[in-house]
Amino acid sequence: MIFINPSANNRKNGLVMMEAFSRPVVSIGIGYLMAVFEREGIKFKFIDVRVENNVSGLIEEYTREMEPPYIFGFSVLTPTFRSAIDISRQLKKHYPDSIICFGGIHPTAVPEEVLSYECVDIVVRGESENVLPELYRHLKEGNDFTHLENLSYRRNGRIVHKEMGPTINDLDSLPPFPYHLFNSKRYDLNFVISSRGCPYKCIFCSNRVSTGLAYRMRSAELIVDELYMLHDKYGQNDIHFLDDNFLVNKKKIYILLDEIRKKGLDKRMTFNFQARGDNVDYKVLKDMYDTGFKSVYFGLETASERIMKIINKGETVEQCARAVHMAKNIGFSVIATYIYAFPTETHEDRMKCVTMSKELGIDLVKFNNATPYPGTSLYNTAKRENRLNIQGLYENFYTISAFAENPFRKIPFSYVPEGNTEEEIRNDILYSHFAFYFSFNRIKKIFKQPTKGLKFNYEGTGKIIDILKEIMRRMPSMSVVGLMLAVKFFQLFVSVLTKKNTSLTMGEFVKLFTDLKKGNEIGTQINDKN
Repeated sequence: MIFINPSANNRKNGLVMMEAFSRPVVSIGIGYLMAVFEREGIKFKFIDVRVENNVSGLIEEYTREMEPPYIFGFSVLTPTFRSAIDISRQLKKHYPDSIICFGGIHPTAVPEEVLSYECVDIVVRGESENVLPELYRHLKEGNDFTHLENLSYRRNGRIVHKEMGPTINDLDSLPPFPYHLFNSKRYDLNFVISSRGCPYKCIFCSNRVSTGLAYRMRSAELIVDELYMLHDKYGQNDIHFLDDNFLVNKKKIYILLDEIRKKGLDKRMTFNFQARGDNVDYKVLKDMYDTGFKSVYFGLETASERIMKIINKGETVEQCARAVHMAKNIGFSVIATYIYAFPTETHEDRMKCVTMSKELGIDLVKFNNATPYPGTSLYNTAKRENRLNIQGLYENFYTISAFAENPFRKIPFSYVPEGNTEEEIRNDILYSHFAFYFSFNRIKKIFKQPTKGLKFNYEGTGKIIDILKEIMRRMPSMSVVGLMLAVKFFQLFVSVLTKKNTSLTMGEFVKLFTDLKKGNEIGTQINDKN
């Protein structure tokens, strides 16, 4: 089996320039599949298109070591669909008898669409750790596989969808994540997955397409064993829990905190996590902070109660604000995201997000554009309203495109709600970033306290000469990114000055310079109602 992780980067846009500031994230899905294959003694290879310069050469090398039929497994997200299809077409050209399997969120959401491409033979839907090894054995031995669950495939000119099997309830039955299969110089290994599933039904989130609504958490003992190994073997001291919602089951969180303290890891490591505003309370946040948890990520999404109901978030703006306030009072660094361009949203709704971020004293914030990923309610809404804009093979499905894209080659939005224009939303996203960060004090904080801002991924000796070398290595990309931002700022200024395709006022734009001159932040102003 050759596992392939396709790339979302398109060299025609500016997103690739951000690569210089962080190493690629490990493919979690492929990682667990490789762990299962390793446990069952099945030979495999792995190719990550994002980091390899000679993908075709590696495929030739690996196939020479294997017996046909060659089986290729792709883990596919919507932004990586184009890359996966392009590579699959080349594989079918050079290895016509090969069998190509697609898995991941995108194929699970739209299996029929994926199988309309002749280069794809089988789609494995949902969690595939219990399915793919068995499928592989049947394919290798030439046996019938049509009794297996979770599969979609072509048979006699039609597409067959097998029933979905149950999700993996006992996550401890899975082997530990195979960090050893990923080069620590290429990837950040500072993460842990402690749970799967999300019981909430936000209209924009596609993650539960594969993992389901049922929330399942690994045992505290296994999680802590993993943390201990990451610290001792790989020298990781700052760990990111990548769970969609870390605090769904607070009873198990308290057990985890006890285990961390028993192992003394609260004195040796720090941890970061993601949470919802309605899941937190003062006690759990304080206990977590005292156990080494120092940063928290909140998906705030909006500052409008009306929009919060429309997106079916299941919480209120007030709950989110109180959660941020509690976290800041305790001492947490707070990172937050907002999403612009939800149905019925207005310019005024978006500007409330900027004000809210400043008032809450959030340390780092991102303003993204709403993207209707297949499998989400937002996708269905956009399609029903005839506002779904798919460019090529989902090549414009980026949530950060407005800010990170090349200013001279803009990525068309995949969705623009009624009553808005793409340029209005794009300008609001740009303005929001500039309005939030356009302060000497905030910029100073980013570089003075990198853990609360733009932390470079750097592993070196810590010597001045090595740090300078690292800065010089990144300098070309930093210069280009700086130029891109300068161009974006100028474009925004011209739009406001001419009132062309923007809802921004000159007063809002002038406020940028007012805030810069003041050199201070508003700070937290929301009353604590613990």
